[in-house]
Amino acid sequence: MLPVTESTLVVRTDFADARAWERVRSAVADPPGGDLVSAAFTFVDDPRYTGLSPVSAIELVPRRPAHQMVALADTVTMASPDLPLLVVDLVDEPGQRFRSAPEVLWHVANNLFVAKGYFHEYVRSVDADGVYRCGGLDG
Repeated sequence: MLPVTESTLVVRTDFADARAWERVRSAVADPPGGDLVSAAFTFVDDPRYTGLSPVSAIELVPRRPAHQMVALADTVTMASPDLPLLVVDLVDEPGQRFRSAPEVLWHVANNLFVAKGYFHEYVRSVDADGVYRCGGLDG
């Protein structure tokens, strides 16, 4: 099982580049806007989750998740200079997914939590390269 937490999980699934993981953590935890934006995240950095798929992540999230989503820092995340996280729906259509720039993950997590946005809206709001950057929904 993944940790039981009241905060959104960001799970590292690729362990090839420790510096990329630190950049992911920093971008998620300290987004532009500083104190004006916030969301609670728990970073899971455990090699047991190497290669964890979205389907497996759903199965490992404790029942009654506190949040609507889990974010995976996978091979695509770690290999890209923009570090796009794979965001997986846990509630509405479990397994539905999109990529999010790490610096706007707070926006996704907060809006899903308060039902200001719906997962399918984020899926439809990704840029041409398939990454959500906060352009398609109210920021």
